[in-house]
Amino acid sequence: MKVAVTLILLGALAACADGSDEGLGASSGALSLQEPCASDQTFTAWCGYKNPEDLAPTPDGKFLLATGFGGIPDPVLNEITLTDLGSMERRVVEIVLAANTWGSASCARTTTDFSTHGLDIVQRHDGRHMVAMTNHLPAETVELFELAPVDSLWQLVWRGCVEAPSLNSGAHLPLFNDVALTAEGSFYVTEMYNGKMPFEALIQAGLTGANTGQVWQWSLPDGFRQVTGTEGSFPNGIVLSADASALYINYWFSGLTTKFDLGTGAVVGSHQGGRADNLTMANGSVWAAKHDMSVAEYLEGCPVEAANCFLPFSVHRLDLDDLREQRVWRFDSQAFGFGTVATPVGEHVWLGSAHGDRIARFDLKDR
Repeated sequence: MKVAVTLILLGALAACADGSDEGLGASSGALSLQEPCASDQTFTAWCGYKNPEDLAPTPDGKFLLATGFGGIPDPVLNEITLTDLGSMERRVVEIVLAANTWGSASCARTTTDFSTHGLDIVQRHDGRHMVAMTNHLPAETVELFELAPVDSLWQLVWRGCVEAPSLNSGAHLPLFNDVALTAEGSFYVTEMYNGKMPFEALIQAGLTGANTGQVWQWSLPDGFRQVTGTEGSFPNGIVLSADASALYINYWFSGLTTKFDLGTGAVVGSHQGGRADNLTMANGSVWAAKHDMSVAEYLEGCPVEAANCFLPFSVHRLDLDDLREQRVWRFDSQAFGFGTVATPVGEHVWLGSAHGDRIARFDLKDR
């Protein structure tokens, strides 16, 4: 089982790497309008990506920053991209290494090679825009960047990193999924599972819904601490409320979304449905991308050689107070599938995937 599942998770990346580079722009010069590679009555899609698992708009709303999922349990390197929403031109984002001033003093980086997963962007109290990304190579880290404007674009200036804690004499290494930043520069991060766990045991946990991880909090003065009460079955997407009083957390194996009160340590809202992946906070709501399939259906429907996984998924717009459903969109399309994140920008919702060579959008005014 381990070999089969590993190949499926990593094969998506390999297949995408051999796919089209349509839409890849030069690093400088005038932008050119890029045509979609697929469309139907619901989606318009643009190709040339490598598993764009998580998306976030830049502060000006003109670009999408996308991580490139490198696979688990054996990650490979992937690229971080920036897409111009006016032309749909895609670039590999420029990354500049600087001094480590935001992360742990013990964490160092000498290359711009990454295997990223989840991300978040926040404006710090000093006015600068901070980006955090979970990363699996060459070590398990949260990477911290300044998102800085340059030549009408944006670049990432590396400002530090934080290594995952090694626990129980090395028997427990949290593998991170998604991250939520605070304006002070600290963060919350989901541990999807213990990286020392045999992969067969992880698959069994997925079949039974057993707990595999929790949320961790990190700050520069105090380091990591466990957030008691957040344990669950494959913790995935996470966002922080605007007043920093609550966390919204997705659990992929169980399909549960919770609102966790940081003051009381209590779950004060919940939503059940699908397999809950990433979360986005936008337009006064929480947006959850959830996969409408079983683990067995994924293994059968998304083989190694497939550049894209077209399994059905849904987007849930949830109330900030109690996570009741405000709106649900359900999708089953051969233009785009297995959506891992729903990111509203204006009248569009942008979608990424952990098993695909494209991003897509659907229009809110038409739905």
